[in-house]
Amino acid sequence: MEHSQIKELVGRVTNFVLNNTEERDVWEKSIALTAILTWNDPEAVKKAEPIMARSVATQNSDGNLNYADTVDGLPGHIKTFTPIASLTSSLARPLLEYYKRTGNAAYLEAADLQMQALMNSPRTSGGGIWSRGEGPELWIDMVYLMTPFLVSYGQIKDDPKYLEEAVLQHRVAVERLVDPFTGLSRHAWCEVPNHYPQSTFWARGNGWLMAVTVDLLEMMGPHPARDFIEETGMRALREMSKYQDRSGFFPHILDGPGSKKEASATLIYAYAVAKAVRLGLLEESWLDSAWRAFNVVAGSVREDGMVPGVAIPPGGPGVPFAWSPFGQGFFILAAHELLGLASEENTK
Repeated sequence: MEHSQIKELVGRVTNFVLNNTEERDVWEKSIALTAILTWNDPEAVKKAEPIMARSVATQNSDGNLNYADTVDGLPGHIKTFTPIASLTSSLARPLLEYYKRTGNAAYLEAADLQMQALMNSPRTSGGGIWSRGEGPELWIDMVYLMTPFLVSYGQIKDDPKYLEEAVLQHRVAVERLVDPFTGLSRHAWCEVPNHYPQSTFWARGNGWLMAVTVDLLEMMGPHPARDFIEETGMRALREMSKYQDRSGFFPHILDGPGSKKEASATLIYAYAVAKAVRLGLLEESWLDSAWRAFNVVAGSVREDGMVPGVAIPPGGPGVPFAWSPFGQGFFILAAHELLGLASEENTK
């Protein structure tokens, strides 16, 4: 696919998000907002800011951004999900980026309140912040959704304790959720009773681990935990790569016979591989699989910019497929990384 075609597609994918906002989706739009800020088209960044501002305007008294209502009757392995700060903190990542760009004190105040909510959240015996009010549970999703906020906030406040908290949350999740035999992550772990309520090797679940690996390593600078983060994330990536279909897609359940091809995990893989190559974590030869993943999803994008084929939350087996803002966001993020590498190659 020509680079001009990809840029045109990104424009359509971005416009679809901006034209189909739902303020109660909470975390799902956080990735789309991060992607729009990363792509950095001035008009799109400006159009997206009211979405961020509305998330601040609807911040709860307890500090959680954007409603965070309990969701009932979910498909898959759970029936209810009561969001707590591990989920709503996802919105604080693009919030801090808007603060850095605008200097709007209300944005930093909202981030302060969200951080208080996060640090005061209930924890497992190992210190892991619960993933939902129905805990004590850890989900691999939350490592991606809360730790970049912790790192960014610590940098703004010049306080290293938030980086240490991010490292703790990453380590606790990996130790509880990553299978020692394969290196792949399970979705959720429940402390009481001690079990895995959803124990399959879910593609997007492993995508969260790969994506947070490259994001944290880019953000955090020198730290003793870097080797641990890199080793666990890259091991999961290498193992997941074995399940890529000839088409470029990944199955929704990695080792599930007959599992549907799923777009968001395929895009997260493309993003993580490209960024890992840029950071020197993988050899350039890996880019072939990243481009195959991106191109096969790009071919499915609708005329109106919708990225179809995304397993909707809470993920795992038994959920319907549709579109989601995070699927749109990872399309933009993958395109940004891949085109950035291609531009570097052309200037050599």
